[in-house]
Amino acid sequence: MKISRSDWLLYSIAALSALAVVALVYSFIEKRVADAQKDIPVKTVTVVEKPVLAPVLIASRDLFRGEKIEPDDVKVLMIAKEGIQIKGIYEKPQQAIGQIVRQDMYAGEWLFAKKFTDKLDDAPLEQVEGITSLIEPGMRAMRIPVSPESGLLGILKPGDHVDIASVFNSANGDRQISRVILQNIEVLSIGQESRFKPKTEISEMEQSGTKKDETAVKRSMVALHLTVQQAEKLALAMSVGSLNLLLRNAADIEIKESDGVNVRVIESDQQKRVVRSDKGQRQTVQLLQGGEVQEVKVP
Repeated sequence: MKISRSDWLLYSIAALSALAVVALVYSFIEKRVADAQKDIPVKTVTVVEKPVLAPVLIASRDLFRGEKIEPDDVKVLMIAKEGIQIKGIYEKPQQAIGQIVRQDMYAGEWLFAKKFTDKLDDAPLEQVEGITSLIEPGMRAMRIPVSPESGLLGILKPGDHVDIASVFNSANGDRQISRVILQNIEVLSIGQESRFKPKTEISEMEQSGTKKDETAVKRSMVALHLTVQQAEKLALAMSVGSLNLLLRNAADIEIKESDGVNVRVIESDQQKRVVRSDKGQRQTVQLLQGGEVQEVKVP
């Protein structure tokens, strides 16, 4: 059957109408869905990646210089590795056990390798935990006798730094000289007291049968950390004169130049006279108070 042109026109109009209806229905449905989604609360979920953890060795108690690290003295702490510099820090207990503490550390502090000396697993206990463990390579320990007045006994403690002043006769013997011969010297121990042996332990030792006179002698000896040249100078000063220890501020590391003094310098030294200004020349300050101006003299 032959389709006439009018039929083609009718079919075309019907097809276009159907497409228009489909488009309208799709647009209507899409609008309804969008309106419905606006009424539904949207929850934002942030996904956080699990941080990469790294082991860090920390002190389980306060550690003092000269102590040998035992297994109970350290523990492992896991921390986030990102943004943390862990170079030079011990990660395993085996790295620290058997080493000697070079610097005091507090409980919870990270253990840096530079704060320890080499392991001394084969050394006898009395050598590992004695004064020898505190001596740096190339340095020497020297004990000097001091009195409560000259040695700051009761004030001085191991780890402090001192200057050493010596009083001696001049080379020709005509006058006495007082001069600081050594500066910024570290104190290793005082008598039987050191950084690695608490005072309570010392007092127990003294009460367990040690004679009082012997204890007094031992506690009046101060061990100092010296170079060979400093030890030579100190030994000579001990033989020709007397010594006095001068306590330094922990933050003061400056070395002062000094020519020393003698009796003539002390005799000629006069106190500077305090010169007071004339009372008639005092300055005045004007004060505004309650709308009135007052003049007040500055003393």
